[in-house]
Amino acid sequence: MMNKNERCLWIVGTFIDYGNMSLKELNARFLDYTLNYEGEEIQPRTFDRDRRYIASTFQVDINFDPRLKKYHLVNPEEIHDNPIFKYLLGSIHVNNLSALALKHKDRIMLQEIPTGIEWLHILLDAIDKGRTVCFDYTSYYAKDKIFTFEVIPCFVRMFEHRWYLVCEYPDRSQTRVLALERMRNLTIGEQALAPSPDITPENFYKDCFGIIRDDKQPERIMLKVYKNQVDYIRSLPLHPSQQEIETGEGYAVFQYYLRPSFDFIQQVLWHRESVEILQPIPFRQEILAIIRQMLDRYAQPSTTHR
Repeated sequence: MMNKNERCLWIVGTFIDYGNMSLKELNARFLDYTLNYEGEEIQPRTFDRDRRYIASTFQVDINFDPRLKKYHLVNPEEIHDNPIFKYLLGSIHVNNLSALALKHKDRIMLQEIPTGIEWLHILLDAIDKGRTVCFDYTSYYAKDKIFTFEVIPCFVRMFEHRWYLVCEYPDRSQTRVLALERMRNLTIGEQALAPSPDITPENFYKDCFGIIRDDKQPERIMLKVYKNQVDYIRSLPLHPSQQEIETGEGYAVFQYYLRPSFDFIQQVLWHRESVEILQPIPFRQEILAIIRQMLDRYAQPSTTHR
């Protein structure tokens, strides 16, 4: 039997996908839902309770229109503008495809699931209880050494198919960003400590790109994008601050306000010859130096032995 949270997520997702519906029409789709193993219907009283739960949990109202005799989402933008709700709704869509996916597994190509996901439940449970977490940790920069941590979990973040924990030491002396995939023996600690109130996703990653938060100051960055890559950047902005400030024949110039971190440098290089940093000049020179190092490496004979 589905729990209330799963059912309510499915209800919200179904209204987003299919628009206004009567309870009868909603139940017709619910009977076809892959995870509705027992073929249950949503009873009117249950639906009223679910609507109240959805309003309080997701801040989305489902109201009845007596003229159309159908229910509708009053404020769907609350879902569209919230990345957590979109992520959860995406998982509901995947679950709904599970039977068809297994049937046609030879016709579906997937990327690997995010690494470290097995630790998420414990970390969120510790956050919910206001407790520390304890674990062993291996760094890629010191592979022969195992570090033991007890930290205050502040929040988790996924970036480039990896989950990370942003945490602080119990004495508040330092904030760390640690990859879940490198954790072992994770348990909830005995200390009841809540994170510092200023360590939130919005504050911690303000003007940042990616997972690395270094000491660089945010700058206005101008990126010139060429040919077909322009539409790609338009449709998938690199950063929330992205603005298109110039458009010409075969190019466009985008402006950003962010810290030019290691992750952003990787993103710029990922687009190869289709992008060019125009401003600021020191950042342009930094990219140029990296490209020259790459050119020097490729100019040397390959040392690979067959």
